[in-house]
Amino acid sequence: MMAGLDGMKSISLEEKSSAATLSDMEIFVFPELMFSLVLANILSPRIWAWRDLEWFAGVREMRPKKRLQRLRQHIMDNYTFNLDLETWGLTRQEVELGRFAPFLSPDEIAKSNALFGYQGDVYYYDIDIRRHFGLDKYSGDTIPYWKTETVEAMDAFRHKEGHEVGAGECVSLAGLYAAAAFVVCGLPLESIYLMATPLHSQNFVDVDTGILTNNRRLVTKAMWANGTVISQQARRALEHERVTVVSHATGYMHLLYPEATIDPLVYDAFSKKLCSFLVPPKDAADQRLVVPRLPDAGRVRFVNGDTPLSLTPDMGYAEIADRLEALRGSNRAAALAPYAGHELGKTEFAPFMKAALERSPVSRDALKGMTEEKALGAISALADESIYDGTSRLALPDEAWNFGRGDGLEKCLLAANVIGGDEIAVDGGHATLLRGGREVCSWKTMKIPRERRFAVARQAQ
Repeated sequence: MMAGLDGMKSISLEEKSSAATLSDMEIFVFPELMFSLVLANILSPRIWAWRDLEWFAGVREMRPKKRLQRLRQHIMDNYTFNLDLETWGLTRQEVELGRFAPFLSPDEIAKSNALFGYQGDVYYYDIDIRRHFGLDKYSGDTIPYWKTETVEAMDAFRHKEGHEVGAGECVSLAGLYAAAAFVVCGLPLESIYLMATPLHSQNFVDVDTGILTNNRRLVTKAMWANGTVISQQARRALEHERVTVVSHATGYMHLLYPEATIDPLVYDAFSKKLCSFLVPPKDAADQRLVVPRLPDAGRVRFVNGDTPLSLTPDMGYAEIADRLEALRGSNRAAALAPYAGHELGKTEFAPFMKAALERSPVSRDALKGMTEEKALGAISALADESIYDGTSRLALPDEAWNFGRGDGLEKCLLAANVIGGDEIAVDGGHATLLRGGREVCSWKTMKIPRERRFAVARQAQ
């Protein structure tokens, strides 16, 4: 790992708040969020519980490729791909460009992000891309919140109508694969590279001759060039799009930013291994050569003031949790991981509240037009349980509404998003939403956040 020059850069409120919602556009602007999602999943007891499943008995004694094949089957059996407009709702280009203006110019975002005008390769744009995603029925300024789900939110899709198992979009599945490959399969984090293009996200795992994760599936070097429909689908992103972000345990490389934090030697080795993986074997059915359009290392300055993660597969849960907690002041991915995991026992409430009030449109739309009494009745009728385990991890309002359940504190947050209020107080096992000092609603809660009273207000940057 390269030596740090100036220490860890400070983290803005917008970055912390974006970690809570983890939309694709937020990860595009704040690339450290990609690995923060991986770390949040590594800190989830859900994935550690997979190690006790009979399906994974003896998995670490298997060859690395076999380990990943075991993991693939578990993911295939328990998760589906989900990407629609209804799950997390809609926003407007103007609003989001305003949020991101201090970090990337609107012109830069429009040239590189599919939601803001990126035109990419003719493969994707020989059809009306807005019609392809179902956006043609809305104004041209309307774009979706395609949010990346933690493993808990992915699991919670079982409670949503039309879903029998968990679900997630491509970035969610990439983050799940990376965390589980480390926790369950015992593969080093350093062998996993997450790649995001304007329309897709997948991983390259440096084992054997290389393996790509592609949504729920795995693609080996032989499969890459075998000419099947599945292989054609797996090839699309690297064939037709530039890679915008490469995320790794040592840092990231971004197409637009002038500085990169990934170890330059690691990035060089990754580039060579990926290119080698994409060369078809002599006897392959598909002999087309794909040369990935990776961010150019020659145009960036490599700078990283972060302390290395130094996580190894033989570390236990408590050791990893202690290590990441100790790194919160010296590693940005580790610092953002509790925000990505909605861990309000370790973080301040303002960034989470900002995300809850500014980026939870589905619950507001669902209860719009109801009287306050009826809206509170609908919220109270939700099942009294959180999708997040533990006493301090919280669901955002749209997560509680989408999955039909919430702890009392989560119901107060949902009510605040829908009908407003001034303050939420947690005391004596109850969460209470207040307006003008008077109680609006109150429910029993098992949650114990670090802050017991917090303002219901959008926070200025």
